[in-house]
Parts: sequence; structure tokens; C-alpha cells
Amino acid sequence: MSAAFLARLFPNPPSKPLATLFLLVFAKAVGNGMVWAVIALYGQSLGASAAMIGMMISVYGGARLIVNVPAGYASEKFGRKAMMSFGCGVMAAGSLFAAFATNVPWFFFCLMAMGCASAVFMTSALAAIADLGTPGRRMQDASLYQAANMIGASMGPALGGIAAGLWGYGSPYLVNAGFALFGMAAFALMPWPEATGKRAAKTQKGELKAVARQSIGLGLMYFSIFYVRVASNWVLLPLIATTQFGMDLTTIGLILTCGAVANLSVISITGTMVRLVGRVWVIIIASCLTIAGCSLLAFGHHPSLLWLSSILFGATSGLAAPTLIAYVADVAPEGQRGPAMGLLRTMQDLSLILGPMFTGVLSDNLGLGYQGGLFGCLVLLSIATIVFRISASRP
Repeated sequence: MSAAFLARLFPNPPSKPLATLFLLVFAKAVGNGMVWAVIALYGQSLGASAAMIGMMISVYGGARLIVNVPAGYASEKFGRKAMMSFGCGVMAAGSLFAAFATNVPWFFFCLMAMGCASAVFMTSALAAIADLGTPGRRMQDASLYQAANMIGASMGPALGGIAAGLWGYGSPYLVNAGFALFGMAAFALMPWPEATGKRAAKTQKGELKAVARQSIGLGLMYFSIFYVRVASNWVLLPLIATTQFGMDLTTIGLILTCGAVANLSVISITGTMVRLVGRVWVIIIASCLTIAGCSLLAFGHHPSLLWLSSILFGATSGLAAPTLIAYVADVAPEGQRGPAMGLLRTMQDLSLILGPMFTGVLSDNLGLGYQGGLFGCLVLLSIATIVFRISASRP
């Protein structure tokens, strides 16, 4: 029954290299979630202060932020397979050293190395997925990537907590190292199309303005979608649920879980929507629905609207993220897919850093309470949608 269901969802199954790549992305997301779950407690056990623990968490994301675009350029020069294998190697080494860390500086630099490795692997993997697929199946490939990443990220924290409880704080890092070594072995054995990944940049001088225009529109759109989801769904929704409606942690967890389920549920229909109305309009529809969810959260006065907002945030992320990835793969000039995917990864990481910070500042200083943070989300996403529509209206 399950095989028949998957056949209906994905009538055109991925090639063996793509299928292996999706498996490695899933393993990478699981390992990432496992180590994230115990960074704070592991750092505390090594004697780190609260401020140092915050720096440890920031350095992982900060390293990714800096390395994403250079990793994309490197994947053009040295090849996708070589860079993904290199990323796995650095991840394995960083995780192994982190598992046996005995002091805070040691653990800190291991996390920095792991952040760099994550950027190298994931940016190169996104570009490889675009290379290995065809324009007709890029939506399906992007959706499979999104599903592998989301499911792995959802499973990772629970598995990390279990492993740390049974075998100590270093054990999730050993598991992550094992996943990375498996990735290196898979790349060594995997047949790889010669035409994929090693390309000379061919962007003509006349194309630069169009590339810059598309980059601004797509980058701002990707940043805004993730910014609003982080700020509204992860930060403000739990606070509003607690302070305005007196909900307990279990109920809040269920609300957020509904959003995650909605995210995975719409992935299977995203390709159909794209075929019906086109990629640009699917992105715009997702943005408008996100604005609707943000408005419900800001102005709603009934607990049921929190559930609806979470579902909208999850569903629209499931629509927008794979569609934006496929769209970038289509419009990126030959030889520039790696940097283009690095730009998307940078925008996502930047939103994860800036979203919570600016949301807190706006909530505290606009005199509107939590609605101030939501107002900032509404303004940002509205501007991003207009800019994207203008940039996408020209070739």
C-alpha cells in the first residue's frame, strides 16, 4: 500500500545519484538536529557560562552564513561531488573531536568547523540536485529535498536527547560523525555524471543586470518567508498563546506540530499547483497566505486562530521553499548555480539570526506589544512580495 501511495505521489522516481543524495540530506538533517539538541547542556557540562553557550550556538549558524556563497563558488570550480565529500570529511572530523572535548575553547572551535562543513555540504547538495534533475522534474526534486530535510530535522532533537541520556553528551556527535563518514563512503562508491558540477562560469556582461535583479527579488523573498516563520511561528505564537490565552506547553507543542505536519502535507501538491499557475504565482500565493496567517495571529481574539495560523505558516513554507529552490535552478546562469544556492542558504541562515532579534526589539519598543513584532513581519513580507513580483516580471 505504501509503495503504491509513493508511486502516485512521485510517478517519476529520482535517479540513483539523486536518491542517494536525498538519503544523505536526511542523514545530515538528523545529525544536525541531534547535536543542536545538546549544545547548551554539553557546553554547560564543560563549564561554559550562559553568554558563552549563546556564542556557541551563534558560531554554528554564523559559520554557515559566511561560508555558504564561497562554498557555492567552490562547487563550480572543484565539482559538486568533491565539495560534498569534503564537507562530510570536515563534519566527521569536527564531530569526532567535539565528542571528546574536554574544555570550552576545544568545543567552540569544533562547532565552528561543523558549521563550515554544513554550509559546504548543503550548498553543494542543492546545486547538485538542480544539476542532476531536468527542468520538468525540478519541483519534485526540490520537494523531496524539502521533505528529507524537514523529516530529518524533526527527528534529530528527539534522537539526540535519547542518545545523550543513555550514553552522555558526546554520543550525538559520534552518531553525527558516523553519518558523515557514511556520506564520504557513499560519494566514493556513487557513479556521478561527468557533466555535473564542474562548470566554467559563462555569465555574459549583458546578463549581469538581470542576474542582480533576480538575485535581489529571490533573495529578499526567501529571507522574508523564513524570517516571518521564525518570528511569528517560533517566537511570538508561543508567547501569545501563554500570555493571552493561558495555554500550557503541551498545547503549544501540539499547535507547532500541526504546522510541521501541514508543511509536509502540502509538499506532495506543490508540483501540481506549479503546473496549474506557474512558479511565480505559487510563490506569491504562499506569501499572501503567510501574510494572512500573520494577520490572524496579530488581530485574532480566539484560541482557534492560533491553530489556523500555525497551519498556514507550515503550509506556506512547504509551498514556497521548494518552489523558490526550483525557480532559482531555472533562472541561474550556467556556471552560477552553486553561488545562487549559496545565496538562498545565506538568506535562510540570516533570517534565523535576525528574525528573533528584530522581533524582540520591535515588540519591546513600538508600544504595541507582540503585535509590534508581527507588524514588522507584515511590512517586510509585503515589500518582499512586491519586489519579487517586479523582478520576476522581466526576463
